Amino acid sequence: MSVEPSCPAFVCHDDGEFRRSLIRALDQTHFTVTFVADENAALDVLRERSDAFEVVIVSLDLKSNRGPKTLEFLRDHRPECGVIILGDPHPDLRSYATYADETLLKPVDPMYVATRARTYCNC
Repeated sequence: MSVEPSCPAFVCHDDGEFRRSLIRALDQTHFTVTFVADENAALDVLRERSDAFEVVIVSLDLKSNRGPKTLEFLRDHRPECGVIILGDPHPDLRSYATYADETLLKPVDPMYVATRARTYCNC
């Protein structure tokens, strides 16, 4: 039996229940996951280890302005990294879509996110 190689992924999502479900889905689809719950922690990890990830999944909350700094950092310092935005429907969401490879509207199935994330892995 062959085992797929692990793909390094980074998740920044503030909803603990969804984040746990997403991590389970990523684990099942052969990802090695690093995760945080807030944008400041995300920026700290990415500043230290941005080259360690092939795909980054960011929850974008435009009502509370969470996520844009992470997206800007990724595009400035790691443009080749696959980026998936998970966002609520919002009039300004389209302006942030240019920072990502794809944008998925919430609510979204964690297994679907994991399937989409696999397309950005080069392992």
